[in-house]
Amino acid sequence: MASAIELFGWFVFNVAIPLFAPLALLPLAKLPYFFREQSHGIVRRAIEGGQLLWAAIPMSASACYLLATALDDSIPNRQYMWIGIATHVFLIVFAAVLVLLGAMEASSAVTRPRGRPNWVLRVSIGLTVVSAAAYFGTYAEFVQPIAY
Repeated sequence: MASAIELFGWFVFNVAIPLFAPLALLPLAKLPYFFREQSHGIVRRAIEGGQLLWAAIPMSASACYLLATALDDSIPNRQYMWIGIATHVFLIVFAAVLVLLGAMEASSAVTRPRGRPNWVLRVSIGLTVVSAAAYFGTYAEFVQPIAY
């Protein structure tokens, strides 16, 4: 039972809060009267250019550090830990490229047709979910068992 509570606490402080705290505060923009009209769709506008990836990049970097520090303590899982490090490095590079493409697309948003789907938004949400799940999986599978 303590292990499940520890995993939940680790997840909340290392994944949920960095991802959702900034998004949770955005609806507060509707409170001031002078900003109420402009705040419609504020959450979507906040992440449509790939800004959510700014949370995925440090999560993957932290996972690399977590795996690297646990690498010396785990002899049977060493190969899988290296695969995990390589996966997180790939996620960092891919997220950085998407941030660049999202910034380029946002700067040309004036000429972009409204009906065209925003692929950067969809891919950034997917990549952020993958990064968060891989970070949590890294801790739960490789690092936490070493502590016990």
